Amino acid sequence: MKATNNSAIDQFIIKVSLIDPINKILSQLKNGEFRDCDIKWLDKKLEGFVEFAAKTLNINGVMPQRESVKPAIMNSYAYEYYSNYFNHLLNYFKTF
Repeated sequence: MKATNNSAIDQFIIKVSLIDPINKILSQLKNGEFRDCDIKWLDKKLEGFVEFAAKTLNINGVMPQRESVKPAIMNSYAYEYYSNYFNHLLNYFKTF
């Protein structure tokens, strides 16, 4: 994402492309809307947001997550796992 010379436009872009999608994911997690088949999608979304956050910090390449830690089924661990990561990303992106 490239910054413009207009802070209002930049804030709108951040809200629409980062904050709103993460809020939607968090809402869906809270409401139990994800199933086991959504784990790969959640992992891909999480990876994309983490990579973008890393780029904003001038970090190239993100360390891969250990497979043993990643959820395999949507249970309470998975909801907590994803909620934790997405909440941290949301808080970070709100600082822009």
